[in-house]
Amino acid sequence: MRLVSVNVSRPREIEYRGRVIRTGIFKQPVSGRLAVRRLNIEGDGQADLKVHGGRDMAVYAYPVEHYPYWEKALGRSAFPHGQFGENLTVQGLVEDGVRVGDVIRLGTCRLQVSQPRIPCYKLAMRMGQEADFPRRFQDSGRLGFYLRVLEEGEIGAGDTIELLETDEQSATIADFIDVYLHKSGDPESLRHILAARDLGDAWRVSFEQMLQKAEPRPTAIGWEGSRTFVVDRKVPESDTITSFYLRPKDRKPLAPHRPGQFLTFRLDIPGEPQPVTRTYTISDAPHESYYRVSIKRESSPADLPEAPPGLSSNYFHDQVEAGYELSVRAPRGDFWLDPQADTPVVLLSAGVGLTPMISMLNTVVARNSERPLWFIHGVRHGGEHAMAAHVRRMAAEHENVHVHIRYSRPRAQDEAGRDYDGEGHVDLPLLKTLLPAAPYEFYLCGPPPFMESLYRGLLDWGIPERRIHYEFFGPATVLKETTQPDAGTAASDTEGPQVTFAGSGVSVPWDASMESILELAESHGLHPAFSCRSGICHTCMSRLQEGEVEYTTEPADMPDPGSVLICCSRPRTTVVIDI
Repeated sequence: MRLVSVNVSRPREIEYRGRVIRTGIFKQPVSGRLAVRRLNIEGDGQADLKVHGGRDMAVYAYPVEHYPYWEKALGRSAFPHGQFGENLTVQGLVEDGVRVGDVIRLGTCRLQVSQPRIPCYKLAMRMGQEADFPRRFQDSGRLGFYLRVLEEGEIGAGDTIELLETDEQSATIADFIDVYLHKSGDPESLRHILAARDLGDAWRVSFEQMLQKAEPRPTAIGWEGSRTFVVDRKVPESDTITSFYLRPKDRKPLAPHRPGQFLTFRLDIPGEPQPVTRTYTISDAPHESYYRVSIKRESSPADLPEAPPGLSSNYFHDQVEAGYELSVRAPRGDFWLDPQADTPVVLLSAGVGLTPMISMLNTVVARNSERPLWFIHGVRHGGEHAMAAHVRRMAAEHENVHVHIRYSRPRAQDEAGRDYDGEGHVDLPLLKTLLPAAPYEFYLCGPPPFMESLYRGLLDWGIPERRIHYEFFGPATVLKETTQPDAGTAASDTEGPQVTFAGSGVSVPWDASMESILELAESHGLHPAFSCRSGICHTCMSRLQEGEVEYTTEPADMPDPGSVLICCSRPRTTVVIDI
């Protein structure tokens, strides 16, 4: 086994199909010895860290044995090394002989096989092929694999590759690809991949979700439409936050919620001509007889004192008492913590953003899980600090729970070391100080400045975007830098079906210059999840509430009934999508 070529490139901008794309896929062979660092190779860079890069995808290797296959299949003469975007062109390491977790010595480095490469649309751009080439590449099974850098060092073409560690029980990269493409509904195959040595945390979460779907568990009785609940208790949690315990009037079993989900209320507020609809997060672990929501009283904005205070929050605080009846829809929402996973988790919140985090914390504790959990919360002072004693007690009683509280404006009566652990805000320097090295899943909830600062800080720290989960209270401001369209320009000049993103309140005409519904969403400041942009990975799958779409690239597998892959589809009629 040997290293045939080392290939690197800096990200650059390329015009592709009428768009300017920033990419690092145009790798070129280099001579001499290069330094290999934890996240890349000297002289190399990844343009899109959401899809490539990070600890588990630091270095991409591709077997030279596959080059003749593609040269023949595409009718091309000899490809230069690096043609497939790989950093390392290798000999003797092919997918069916390489196992997840294998450790190799290359030059003075120690590297570990982590996962196969899932191609994105930029591979088609690199190969000068049509947009469906990534699917063709994936179907071939000749995907190559990523490597972690366990020990930094130097490498050069011609170096021998030495296998240091392997586990015969671990899945091969070929096994991994086969299960991902063809056996995602087979529990036994999924468990084989989950048992792989040092499987990357993101893929572990993904395969656990596949397994959960393949082995559906019975759930308690849910309900359609609205259901009447009675306020059992009203408990002040701080000067601004109050909890409401809700029991079903019919006393039938409750639908189980996932920690982080919310309830939707239809409120008949005196003086309002129509019922008011509001959502509030469930702030406790699943319970068979009640839900709890914890609501902050919203005052008039400090910079607009003439503006009215929050309508529904003040209604709850001032008028809703024990015995009140409320109309409630079943739990829903996509921001939630998988209670069965064991990946270390960091819960980051500010202000009333702690409510979903309390639900997640309580769920982990209720399951007697040993999952490492950090609860890190920021608030102005003790008067606004809700559920302080409860959180401290959870940490005192459970070794896996760690708590850190920051006050930005502590009062004279607030005592450091008792009420709070530090003065200031929850920020990246704090996280770097507190958190030991581990593949954490991060959950964020709080006001927009808090969210934006932490989100971008975590990305800069090298945390893959797929491991950062978030939910907003208040306006869903943009976390990622996106150029917003000028109001009244392109939209007014286009003709096409109306596209409504129901969860975001955005409704715009279809723009024929866009390649997909995903691109349309991004052009209007939305950020749906995606990975491949080629109809392969299903990351972008969303619920299609109304209308019909057509696929510009046929998906490798069609989405679930009632769903749509927005990365490779366009509207055929007016559509409503749950984004």
